[in-house]
Amino acid sequence: MLFQRYAKALALFLLIAGFVGIGAPMLVAASKESDAKKASEDLKKSKDVKVKIAALEKLGELGQIQYSYAEPAIPEMLKALEDKDAGVRAAAAKAVGQAGSEDPNTVPNLVKLLKSDKEESVKIAAAEGLGLLGTKAKDAVNDLRSAAKDADKKSKLAKVITTSIKSINGTKK
Repeated sequence: MLFQRYAKALALFLLIAGFVGIGAPMLVAASKESDAKKASEDLKKSKDVKVKIAALEKLGELGQIQYSYAEPAIPEMLKALEDKDAGVRAAAAKAVGQAGSEDPNTVPNLVKLLKSDKEESVKIAAAEGLGLLGTKAKDAVNDLRSAAKDADKKSKLAKVITTSIKSINGTKK
């Protein structure tokens, strides 16, 4: 009788542990996929700048967790790099870097923002995005160095560029 009670308690424990160990992560993954789809739809369909920025931030965060969450939205994220609103462009620049975009247009588009955008905040975000891409942005190092020469040495842009170059070269501590 005592043995049966222990066996039942052990079986219940193993069932719960199995759910927590296997089932719960699957539920979390499904939730993250759902969040990514919602953010992607918000980015694609919304005209509201705040909604677009929030969607880009969410996609960047989810992409850091797992690239496949953000991957379907990468084309829309790259399109947002050309948005008329500087806040959206900046959020998109950082988000594609956070997500680790593997699209071949990512680095050239971020370099274009770094070189030619009128807004300092967008240039900073482009440099951050390149740094977040790490070695995928190797081709941008010379452009970053050039931008650093043009920037005030004490500016935030110059500091971000320096950090990004270190990150790309794998020397960031």
